[in-house]
Formats: sequence, structure tokens, C-alpha cells
Amino acid sequence: MKIGSLNVGRVGVGAWQAGGRAWIVDFRELEKAYNYAFDHGVRFVDTAEIYGGGKSEEFVGRLVKDRPEIVVATKVAGFHWGRVLKSAEASRRRLGRIDLLQLHWPPPIYVPLCRAVRELEKAANAGFTHEIGVSNFDVKLMNKAVYCTKKWELVSDQVVYNPLQRGAESLIDAGRRLGFVVISWSPLARGAAVKEKLNNDPARRIGSVVKPTPQSRAVVECIKKIAERRSTTPAVVVLAWHVAKGAFPIPGVKNVAQARDVVESQRFTLTEREIAEIDQVSKPFINNKLLTTGARAVPAFLQKLVFSFLKI
Repeated sequence: MKIGSLNVGRVGVGAWQAGGRAWIVDFRELEKAYNYAFDHGVRFVDTAEIYGGGKSEEFVGRLVKDRPEIVVATKVAGFHWGRVLKSAEASRRRLGRIDLLQLHWPPPIYVPLCRAVRELEKAANAGFTHEIGVSNFDVKLMNKAVYCTKKWELVSDQVVYNPLQRGAESLIDAGRRLGFVVISWSPLARGAAVKEKLNNDPARRIGSVVKPTPQSRAVVECIKKIAERRSTTPAVVVLAWHVAKGAFPIPGVKNVAQARDVVESQRFTLTEREIAEIDQVSKPFINNKLLTTGARAVPAFLQKLVFSFLKI
């Protein structure tokens, strides 16, 4: 798959875990996991300035320093919509380079959308990034945003998408029409799409997707049965489902076993029947709304305060 001019393969990795706040991690194991993924063909890593207050970017920067083939993506916090250049400069210092610069969430409602998008263009014009995109924009906002650009194009929209949160499917259709790729964050639903018993990471206390329901248990069971039939893992099945749906998944990995799943998913393909099985059992989750519009009602200074308290 290509995101704009960037060759990214079928699956990437997300580095939220490397911030060290929202997830319980062993950083030595984490480094082994990312190096395993990169050594075995994974060509995309995504991070953000708010993950650990820049620590995730520093971690990624060390790992990709001598790996020019890796596409490096990061995100400017939504409360920094007016200082994208400064944020991009700081992120590039930590990362070494930026290939895809994204706005992490839409600006507050009192900010003209085009003004925020053109801040991304300024960063691209200044040479801080090769491509620009956004994150957590719904279809309505994305339809507006793509027409805000002048010289550049928005090549991606990174949103939550997985079998337990399928609200982005209309966005995937819009992307085919308008020329951007949907990048799936939380493609395994923080683990809830592949198993019921999960570790007590702080990130799993945010939101309700990790709480089992009869409908979610049915999805997990369906995915498990497909994995058993195909002699693979549930995570591989779910990541292949993303590819089949036209999204680009970026799962987090905390250990080498999880990195192996990501690597295997690059060459694993579901049959049409298997895709239909997952689609059918996960139908109750099609109308889940994207986490976008709520943040727009909160002033930027309050957003910053909230995220500081949450320790993302």
C-alpha cells in the first residue's frame, strides 16, 4: 500500500506503548519487538508528540536512525493546531526525520478548519515532512479538510477501527473517492478483539471497548475459530481483515511474540468467506461513532490540561 508517495506495505506498527505512561512495558523487550518487526519487513511506524511527552518519539528516533527504509509518522497534538511548525521542529529533533506529519485530532470548534490544515502545509513547505495527514476526523470533517489544502494533499486519516468499532467504514469509502488512506489505530481494540482476559494497562481503562459483552464475545469466538482453522493467531486474522477492508492497521507491540504476528500478517490473506464471517458477527458494531466531535467542544487549554492528567 502507498500513503501518498510513501510505500508502507500492508501493516505498520504504532508506538503509543513506547511513551511509557499508558501501557505497562519492559523497554528492553519493546526494543527487541520493534527491531524484529523492522528486520522482517515492517516499513511503517507511527508515534505522537503527546505519547510520554516526547519519549515515544525519542525511542522511535533511536531505532530508525540507521534504517532509512522505515516510514516515520508522527502527530501534532490537537491543542497545538496553531503551533504546528514548532511542534514539527521539536518532533524532528527527537525522531531525526518525519515522513508523514498528522494533526492528532480536529482543532477546537472556534478555530477555522482550513486554518489548522494550512498549518500542516506550512510545515511541509518548510521541509519538515514529505506528506501531511490528519487523525480522528470523521467523514464530514474530512470532506471539508481535503478542500482546505492549496499545494499539498491530505493523504491519510488515522482513526479507531477494528471489528468491535466499525464506525470508520464510511470513511474508508470516502478515502477511496477523495484519495486518502484510513490508518487504523487500535486495530485489535486494545486486545479485546482477540481475547477476553487482558492485562490491566492504564490505556485499557479509557473507553468501554475492552469490557466484554455477548456481542463482543461472539466476535472473539469467530476470529478464534478462523485462526484455529488456518493454524495462525487471532491477531493475524484481525490484521488481515483490516487489509481486506481497505484500511492500514498499525497495532502496538510490546514483545517479540506480538511482533511476529504483525510480520506474519503481511503475507496472510483471508478468504471471502472468512471476511464475510467476521463482517456478519461484528454487524452490531457498524454504527459506532468515531471519537472526533466531542473534543472540538473543549478549548485548547483545557484539552492540554486533560491530556496532562491522563498521562497518555
